Parts: sequence; C-alpha cells; structure tokens
Amino acid sequence: MKKIITILFLISYTLYAQYNPELIDIGDGGISGISKDGNYVCGSNWPSPPFIWSAATGRMNVGDVEGEGYSVSNNGIVVGRFRDTSLIVGGDPVLRAGYFANDQWYGFEGLPGVPPLDPQSFTHAYGISSEGTKAVGMVWHPNYRVEACYWSIPDTGIGLLGQAGGYNSRANTVSDDGSIVAGWDGVQNGPDRRAFYWDPTPHFMGGFDPTYLVGESRGMNSDGSVIVGGSVWPFIWTEADGMQHVVADSSLYWNGDAIGISDNGIIVGFVDPGGFNYQGFIKMPGWLDIVRLKTFIEDSLGITGYENWYYPFGQAISADGNVIGITAYPPGSNFAHALVLTLDTTVPVELSSFKANVIEQSVQLNWATATETNNSGFEVQRKTGIREWEVLGFVAGRGTTTEPSSYSYLDELTSSGNISYRLKQIDYDGSYSYSNIVEVDVEPVTKFALYQNYPNPFNPSTMISFSVAQKSNVMLNVYNILGEKVATLVNEVKEAGSYQVQFNAQNLTSGIYIYKLEAASFTSTKKMMLVK
Repeated sequence: MKKIITILFLISYTLYAQYNPELIDIGDGGISGISKDGNYVCGSNWPSPPFIWSAATGRMNVGDVEGEGYSVSNNGIVVGRFRDTSLIVGGDPVLRAGYFANDQWYGFEGLPGVPPLDPQSFTHAYGISSEGTKAVGMVWHPNYRVEACYWSIPDTGIGLLGQAGGYNSRANTVSDDGSIVAGWDGVQNGPDRRAFYWDPTPHFMGGFDPTYLVGESRGMNSDGSVIVGGSVWPFIWTEADGMQHVVADSSLYWNGDAIGISDNGIIVGFVDPGGFNYQGFIKMPGWLDIVRLKTFIEDSLGITGYENWYYPFGQAISADGNVIGITAYPPGSNFAHALVLTLDTTVPVELSSFKANVIEQSVQLNWATATETNNSGFEVQRKTGIREWEVLGFVAGRGTTTEPSSYSYLDELTSSGNISYRLKQIDYDGSYSYSNIVEVDVEPVTKFALYQNYPNPFNPSTMISFSVAQKSNVMLNVYNILGEKVATLVNEVKEAGSYQVQFNAQNLTSGIYIYKLEAASFTSTKKMMLVK
C-alpha cells in the first residue's frame, strides 16, 4: 500500500504543482456548502449565527439568531435552520428550516395543520439548487417520523417525496435544475438509512453489504447523473455502473463518506481508519485511490503554515473542482476552523463550433466546447444594421471540464434582414473573450400568428409568442375557463415582427386558461394549463 500512495502523490504533484493553490482560514466553525460556481461558502459555528464567505466580502453572519447554514446557491441564498422568534413552543423559539436572502430569514412551511412538535422538531433544509429556486430537506410528522421534502423559493408550500420504506426519509442534495433529489430512506427494524434518489419517483440505489443495505446519498454533480455518499464506506453511483467503492481497499477503513463531487469527477469526503480518527480525503479522476487532505495540501501542493493541523473532513466542492471546503483543527485545539482551498486551473475554454440556423421567425444558436476552465458562461450578443451589439441573454458554462460540452440559445426575433451574433465567454474572475461572428438572413414577417405557450403545462410562468404582419394595435389577454379576464399582457401598437411576452400566474389557481390575440382583423385563441 505504501508504494501505491507514493505513486499517487507524484501524480497529484504533477497535476497541481503549477496551479498556484491557496489555503484560507476563514475562522471558527465548519464548512457545509459551496455554491456551484465557487463564489460562496457557507457553514456553522453553533450556537452563533451561520456564516457566508466570499473572496470579495470575507466572512459575514447569516442573520443574528442561532442557526445552521447547510448549502448556498450561486446567487448567495443560504438554506438551513434558524431560531424563529415568531414561532414559540414551550416558551422557546423553534429551530425552523428556511432560507436567508435580502438580509433576513424566511421560514419554510411544515405539514399543513401540523405545528412544531417541540423547539427542535419541525423542519430541516439541507440543500439548494444552484439558482436558488428549490430547497430540499425533511419535515416531522406527529408520530415523530420524518419525511423527505422540498420547497420552492419563494416558498409556495411544502412538497413531499414519501417514505418508501414506511419509516423515515430525508433529502440532502438537489441537482442544478431541481429535477433530481438525493438522500436516504429507512426501514423499521432494518437499515434506518438507505441510499435513495427521487426524480420524483423514489429509487433505491443499493449498498455494499447484501445483508444490511445501509447507506446515504450526500452529494451530486450539477445534473444529478453522478451521486456520492456512504454505504459504510464511501461510494460513487451512476445509473450505468450502480454503486462503486471510492477507496481501493475498503477493508482498511471502518467507515467513511464521500460528501461532494465536482462536474469533472473530483471527490472529497472522509474515512475512519479506526477509533473515530476521521481523515478528510480527496480523489482526482484517474487516481487509483484516495489521498488524505493533509498529505495533498502539505506534500502535493507544498502549502506551508498549517503544519500539524488535523483535517478530519472534506466537506464540499464547487462544480469546477477549484474550491474545496475543509473542516480542520489547529494543533492543540478542540475548536474547528473552516478552511477554503482554492486551485487555479489552466485548461482553456476551447470553442469547437458556433452555428446559427433560421427557424421561421427565430434563430437557433448552437455551439460546443472541447474543454473549459473557470467558465462562468456565455453572454449571447446580437447586432442588426448599424446598431451596436446588444446582450440577449446568458447561458451558464460548466466551470472546468475536459469533456466536450454543447450549448444552445433560441432568439425570438422582432425584426428581419441581416443579423450577426457572437458569444462573450466570461470567466468567474470577470475576464472574457469573444467568439467569431456568425451571420444569418431573416425574411420579413408576412402573417399574423399566435403560437402555443412554452412551457405548457407551466408553474408559475410561461412564454407566449406571436407575430404581427403589419403595424397594428395589438391586444393579448388571458381569461379563465369562465370567460373572465384575469390579465392583459399587451395593449399597444406594434410594428410588423415577432414578439414574445412572459405570463406570470403566481397569484392564480391551477386550471385551464385561454389567451386571445387581437391585431387588425386577426383574432386567435389558445389554451394553456397552470399546474401548481
């Protein structure tokens, strides 16, 4: 085993010796979450308020009450639990799941009609999607059982994921788009925790011990296709390969967990060689085995100033693998410190193709990259005639990856003629570069038309597109199934062209709605479905 470890250290030195790493002590407590883009770190130092940290602002408290910060989105929204002084049980404020935004905590709802059982047993939030629109966790039932659940942000009520084993369940992490949730589900008189994911159908992921299939999912990559956790020992799971060991020889450890994985396959977590002597680890793609964080930091990266520190946990990692959260202890101290390890990769963002295709009164842009490094994303820009370049939108990148990636953007046009497009690729540090320019010729609009909204069904907003053949007064209204008007989206003169407008039905109830376009002598109606 010693010979293998020596080889791995040499590999890690070759990979990272030129990457200008930095290890930052951000104070007391432990790290529990890193935003996918690596810009924010959150954690807890109980009973103090949770904290959030960024390189730009340093460390700041999350509110001014006791709490726990578990996960943070790309826009700095922290989810966790906080003492809600407006919710009192037995004379004490309830520790309640919620999210922190706009300098205040917002509490998540529990089960309808079920108050907190006690100041500790109500709701818990453990994970948040990258854009801060969905949180996941668990809620308490009156029989002191818990169930995996989710909330939208802003909170519109609780969604339940079930108890597949008829006992307890919990959600720990969620994919970027909120479609995949992972955590655990238990069985009474059996494994109290089994590795599970939901989409939203529950899926049992298996385990390493065929007689006791215990396990828990702890982290996933951005799209949820790779999940990590622990089934006594650290595991990595994909639909194709099922559950696989992270460590080369699991017999060397009593137990352990893989807690986080980047989109390029870097895994962090912890193992216990025996006696609850937890050791944080890292494993790079292609490595034969894990390497302890202490060895990686001091020997492979050559970082000084932290000699004799104890690194028990690798807690979190950004999508590009360049920001790693560590909980560690200084020599002779019983108080944990939160450490942030940053790596500066050198793989370029290599654009392999960029094309534009005209589809009726829209232009479909498609592009691909061969490799990416610190790629925050692409700003899509358009130029018509003698006008300056205008920004149409932003498409998020994949951070750092050596795998090919594909992207697309649909431009719904309101004009015709020769149109130029380009991409502004932006790094996380704000640096940028432009792509080559592609051009298309678009024929003028020659008909009135109303198109089907997208998405449909929707919740709570959808896009409605229409075209106008000549300058006209245009009215676009929305009606309920009884014929009562509930919204006016457009009531103005429009030039000939194609248009789209967003309809937000946040304040409406689920059901069928009708939208009607009137322009010149043209009238058209279509149906859409709101599902909450």
